[in-house]
Amino acid sequence: MNEAVAIVVGSFVMATAAVFVAAHYRQEQMRRKRLRQMGHHHYWPHWRSAGH
Repeated sequence: MNEAVAIVVGSFVMATAAVFVAAHYRQEQMRRKRLRQMGHHHYWPHWRSAGH
């Protein structure tokens, strides 16, 4: 019985982790898309010459 409970709990944990990974990936893709749409280079106009 304990083995069955461990399998069920382990499966639930793995499924939950997969959902969190997928949500994080989607959030990161949306962040990159928003930065691209905003033209983020406009907000740091001298980023290339900052270290030179």
